[in-house]
Amino acid sequence: MKLILKFIIALLFLILIFTSYLTIFGIETDRFNNQIINKLKKIDKKTEVELKKIKLVLNPFQFKLDIKTVGTNLKIQNKTIELENIKSQISLKALFEKKFTFENLEISTKSLEIKNLISFLRLFQNIPELFILEKAVKKGYLIADIKINFDENGEIENNYEINGFIQDTELDILKKYNIQKINFNFRYKKDDLKINDMLFSLNKLDFKSD
Repeated sequence: MKLILKFIIALLFLILIFTSYLTIFGIETDRFNNQIINKLKKIDKKTEVELKKIKLVLNPFQFKLDIKTVGTNLKIQNKTIELENIKSQISLKALFEKKFTFENLEISTKSLEIKNLISFLRLFQNIPELFILEKAVKKGYLIADIKINFDENGEIENNYEINGFIQDTELDILKKYNIQKINFNFRYKKDDLKINDMLFSLNKLDFKSD
């Protein structure tokens, strides 16, 4: 009886140690790479995804695993978009049932050159507006956080959200309007774009708008 009791106490102690380690430090694995790649390919099937190992951290209060990647790249043809990280969650219940369903993906980009980003987007949808914008942009950078939700069938819902900021951007429109030092924060939801803290210089005249 004492031997069984000692075994149970030792087992519970090991479970506590493992749970604490998983909660504080997490572990690295490539087990969910294919699932994340498949979710990203739902945005566009032509996209190639370079994905390293991901980190799993236990969220005991929500009974979920927090998933985070580092250094992911998206590629189409010879164009590359560098991502800072991708975050998601999976419930432990779904894990035990081997469903591997993600509720959402949170994507954070690195600082991207706007001109290169527009060139990348044109590979998705080569519309005249993007062509004109690519010609107008002389320089500038963008950092964005993108949140994508999925329905019960794993399809992308039409309620994605993009938050970010534009920095040190310059436009040259019809050789007549030179807009420099464009800086602003933005938030985009479906049919709703909000811009604030805008600064820019139009033909060397400085403007500011809340």
